[in-house]
Amino acid sequence: MIKRIAWTLVPLASAGLLAFAPFLYLHLTRRTRRDRGLLAGSITAVVAEVVMLALVGSDTIEGLPDFFGGVYITVLAVVAAILTWIEMRPGKEAAALPGRAYL
Repeated sequence: MIKRIAWTLVPLASAGLLAFAPFLYLHLTRRTRRDRGLLAGSITAVVAEVVMLALVGSDTIEGLPDFFGGVYITVLAVVAAILTWIEMRPGKEAAALPGRAYL
């Protein structure tokens, strides 16, 4: 349970920049197609966040793009935390292939 809580806090504590980390852990431990898809989606979302921050941070006027950037960061962090909480529920490890090492 502590591992589940700790991994859920990673996207929230990093403002979404480390949203891919729990899914990387899941992919390395379970190696399922679903985990690979979650990892790819989270990496794509983090790259989009970094690009958005770079584009919004270069202007001197605050406006609608800054607002949407803040909303995107918040939504990314919350959704990644919720997905992490769901994917790390007890019993999901049993669905992994036998003989895989767990970190």
